[in-house]
Amino acid sequence: MNNLVCAEFSRLFKSFIFRLGALFSFGFAVFAIFMRYMDVVNYPSEYTQLPVSYSNADGLIFAGGFYLVFALAVFVILFVGTEYSDGTMRNKLIAGHLRFRIYLSKLIVCAAANVLFHLLYIITALLLGFLLIHGVTYSSGILLKYILLGVCVTLAFSAVLVCLSMCITNKAASAVIGLLLTIILLVATMTISTRLSAPEYTEAYSYTDEASGKLITVDRERNRKYLTGTQRKIYTFLYDFLPTCQLYQIVQVSDTPIENCDILIAYDGLLLLLSTGAGILIFGKKDLK
Repeated sequence: MNNLVCAEFSRLFKSFIFRLGALFSFGFAVFAIFMRYMDVVNYPSEYTQLPVSYSNADGLIFAGGFYLVFALAVFVILFVGTEYSDGTMRNKLIAGHLRFRIYLSKLIVCAAANVLFHLLYIITALLLGFLLIHGVTYSSGILLKYILLGVCVTLAFSAVLVCLSMCITNKAASAVIGLLLTIILLVATMTISTRLSAPEYTEAYSYTDEASGKLITVDRERNRKYLTGTQRKIYTFLYDFLPTCQLYQIVQVSDTPIENCDILIAYDGLLLLLSTGAGILIFGKKDLK
């Protein structure tokens, strides 16, 4: 097991896709902070009217976790898929390595790489945030809390991607399915968030009819799209369980702090265990001729 993990890390540090992912994480953080800095410099009067969190790095230091999901998916799919296309996976079995050890070594290395991408973005955004703008308003305890949650989400999402990549031997098919899954999760995240944030009632309003010139008043009424009962419970569960939904919640912490971090971390652990268990079972029975 140790030899497999060491060999995987050696391959990781030589991997072009790993270096590209690290460069992308760093570059995206630089771009995000620099664009905020330019906005603050060019529109100082507008930013003075907003809370301080809008002119510092609060809304940016965790944004990378949500927007880097495509980079994480591409890295895992290509890193694992290359061993299938090159025949390395089969050679490891011929050499006598057990399947579950091969699987776990892949999971450890891919998860470590994705966590590194996530932390690289946060560290870069924090450093540049303090150098160029007004740093952050979060306390160190809150900051560490959300960083820990982001790492846990990244581990769970990595487990899902490794399961997918290890169970599909065709690299092209794995890439297509992995990217489609990521897109579906992102669309689902925005849909779930929109439905849960919809108000229960639409407020009363008035307007002047252009044809008659009369003032028309529309009374306050119940929003028919407002979720209630079991349907709302299902949406709430998915909002807390899906990795992309958790990452989106972390992005929104400057507006609505997360109060159930412990539950979210427990969901991440459950997803990691389920994905890893399913992946080991499927990979253990897979014909790698």
